[in-house]
Amino acid sequence: MKLQSAVKKETVAVAVGTGVGCLLLIAVFLIFYLIFPESSVKFDYRVVLGALVGGAVAVANFFLMAVTVQNVVNVKNQDDALRMMHASYRNRMLMRVIWIIIAIFAPCFNYAAGIIPLFIPGFVIKIRGSMLGVTGKTAAGAEGASGAAGEDSQEPTDHLQETAETSEEESEAKPPEGMSEAKPLEDMSEAGTSD
Repeated sequence: MKLQSAVKKETVAVAVGTGVGCLLLIAVFLIFYLIFPESSVKFDYRVVLGALVGGAVAVANFFLMAVTVQNVVNVKNQDDALRMMHASYRNRMLMRVIWIIIAIFAPCFNYAAGIIPLFIPGFVIKIRGSMLGVTGKTAAGAEGASGAAGEDSQEPTDHLQETAETSEEESEAKPPEGMSEAKPLEDMSEAGTSD
């Protein structure tokens, strides 16, 4: 499997944004500790380690989602595509849940610093989307790779279901073969009942 350039580009952008977010998170912990040294919030290696591993899990989650979207686009059978999306979503959720459990119970991690980075890619994607919308630029595959990242808040099948509904509406709008569009529906039902 060859990665598309859009997947690489968006993953790098999310990784950079998540890295910056993790550095800001570490800085906030440090500033809070310097201002309130007697508080329960301590700044030590556990904050840095939690933020780094949490950021890595967040970027891995985005990358796996983008690869799934790339693969699903090439699948012709909608049921197979839905299965792939569901399996990817389930596996990525499991990965995040396992990380959250580790961050909470492992003594080498600060749980808050480990969990907060999981939300950073969503903000990065929204900021990039608003910047691209304001400047009028379009990122190749930005809607496919990064737009689907919002699926963390919804099931990943929304886009596929919309496509299916659109094709169903189009097929319902077309008359059966051999029928003209001008014949009213009532006439066709009467003709069917009179036989």
